[in-house]
Amino acid sequence: MRMRTIVASMAMATLVATAGADSLTRLGCDGDATQDGSVNTKDILLVISDWGGSGGFDVDGDGLTGVPELLLVLEEWMRPCHPFDDNMSVTLDYAAGMATITGSGLANHVMGPFDGSTGCYNPNLPSALNDTWQIPLKPVVGNTSGLVYLDTMGKVAVSLNGVAFYNPYDAGGVDAPSTICMDDFNGHPSVDGRYHYHQAPSWSYSSGDTGHSGVVGYAIDGFPNYGPYEDAGLFAKDVTGSGALDACNGHTDGQHGYHYHSISYELDSSGFPWVQGCWYGNPVVSNIEQGGGGGCQACADNMIPPAVCNCVHTTPGYEYCCDNWDANCQYYADTVCATP
Repeated sequence: MRMRTIVASMAMATLVATAGADSLTRLGCDGDATQDGSVNTKDILLVISDWGGSGGFDVDGDGLTGVPELLLVLEEWMRPCHPFDDNMSVTLDYAAGMATITGSGLANHVMGPFDGSTGCYNPNLPSALNDTWQIPLKPVVGNTSGLVYLDTMGKVAVSLNGVAFYNPYDAGGVDAPSTICMDDFNGHPSVDGRYHYHQAPSWSYSSGDTGHSGVVGYAIDGFPNYGPYEDAGLFAKDVTGSGALDACNGHTDGQHGYHYHSISYELDSSGFPWVQGCWYGNPVVSNIEQGGGGGCQACADNMIPPAVCNCVHTTPGYEYCCDNWDANCQYYADTVCATP
């Protein structure tokens, strides 16, 4: 009789999960006893094997594994605890309040070509960099890190396929989405080979005919980034009144909590800052890598304006100017590139 009750409860929990109890607004599940990214049979077996013991899965604070723990697992039965793609590895440490996400940094879609054959030339090639991300499971409002989003180069958020998001700027100050060519998925590689987005990837557009966009990724402050749409045919950037996006390019609603919205230049040329304008929460500083963002040190040393620098170093034969600005680079800049 007891086993029948458990089976019936499991069936009911499955119906509840199917109705929409998935992890779209945050990372992690309270019933994920094994911390493997989903609530499944292994969690039931763990609870049963430690029944009456103190194996560490304790939801009611009594120090024992029992009925409250079992009920929680049943309530979240078959619930996905993260939305990341299969090419990513996700470890959830509930005690530390952190998700560790690893991957190659390469997209699971076609990247490029960047050889100029389709009108987009980039001397850099996408390379596997084996990224590791630390993302808070329960983000805290307020940035006390000292980091300024628009001044932070390199990876500042991770998409569901493991591709990094950068802030709007490339090459030391150029607004990348409106200035630099991207591939069909709105990405390109930086000098260190990291393929990345500065704007909403084109694969995030698909829900525009039906309603609110799905989650695209997570910022390093733990808050999710959704695609461009607030509702069918309505960009989040065009919402007015109490639901308007704030300075960080985010807002709050009852279903998704606080979240950012990203958009791309091809969808709306007035979409700056494209993904975020600041951090609403407290970013995990260990994610920041110095030297990212595609800037050119030689240009900075010689005070070459970003637009001119980009014009020069993306021209075949002048790629080296990023590292060694010589007389030939300057001559090309003066005669071909529009120097202010």
